[in-house]
Amino acid sequence: MKRLALLTIALLLLPAASYSGDLNLGFGYPYLSVKYDFPVLSAEARYAAGSGISVYAGRGYWNFHRADPLTGFAGVEAGYISFNSMSMRGTGYEAALFVGGQYRLSRDFFLLMDFAPTLIMLRHSVYTDVTVSGVEFVVNAGVYYRFGGKGDAAAKEVKKPKIEGETFVAVRKATAPEKDLSLSPFVFVAKSLAAKEAAVDGKLLTPREEELITQLDSKDWQVRRKAAFELGRLKAVYAVEPLLVLLADGNEKVRGIAAMALGRIGRNRAYLPMTEKLRDPSSYVRSSVAKGIGYLGDKRGIKALQRLLKDEEPEVRRSAQDAIARLKGLK
Repeated sequence: MKRLALLTIALLLLPAASYSGDLNLGFGYPYLSVKYDFPVLSAEARYAAGSGISVYAGRGYWNFHRADPLTGFAGVEAGYISFNSMSMRGTGYEAALFVGGQYRLSRDFFLLMDFAPTLIMLRHSVYTDVTVSGVEFVVNAGVYYRFGGKGDAAAKEVKKPKIEGETFVAVRKATAPEKDLSLSPFVFVAKSLAAKEAAVDGKLLTPREEELITQLDSKDWQVRRKAAFELGRLKAVYAVEPLLVLLADGNEKVRGIAAMALGRIGRNRAYLPMTEKLRDPSSYVRSSVAKGIGYLGDKRGIKALQRLLKDEEPEVRRSAQDAIARLKGLK
């Protein structure tokens, strides 16, 4: 009866949990599981069965390394055991410490593997004075399917920022020079906006800025990161739109530097896309975005940054505090 009640509660909570996009169904040998991921911590319920043995276990994960596609974790496990095999019947408990990793195979499928020294204690249900205990070294492996509404930001497609009411691609198609098809998409947009910006700033896109904007389209993340940093140092106003697109880059280092570069350039149209990245799964990106908003100078950022004052990462909290102080004119 208790098991039925627990199952009913779990089924009632399933739709709400799946909407968040961080719910996983795991299929391992020989277990089934439901796992829920938070930004740094995860919780999992497992059921394993085989050879007359059933194990009901709960796990807590600490995701100490998050760099898409690999997540490194460590944690603890505790479980209840019931067995009825070879004329032996009884119950027991198990506890384990584990360390391992999770690798993203595709947008929604993950491979998880860990090593877990496990303490097992069993007691016979009839001969209650008969107990068995010992340590077993267990390797767990399984495939997990993630589903829901939001999902992992690093694994999902991110909407491209809008430019003057049109999407990045729409502006490129509408304004790109017809004959100059050798340019990168980033330069297409930058040059298209340059004439409009020049009327306000009296500046033109320099050859150096054009070269750096082209490098933002490089396949090498280190080249993209370096180019974004340099554009921020130069305060290249025509690099804003390409840098906004880079906020969706698959590499956290690139996303972080792009956010700080946008802050140093100081155009308020970067504010809303930057605040969306305050929810990035990477603490490095959240910290970098906070710094960027501080440099941006838009006082609306004070309210947006206050939620980061409760972030679980100390570096993120410090960056948010410094940015708020800068926006209030205290730094």
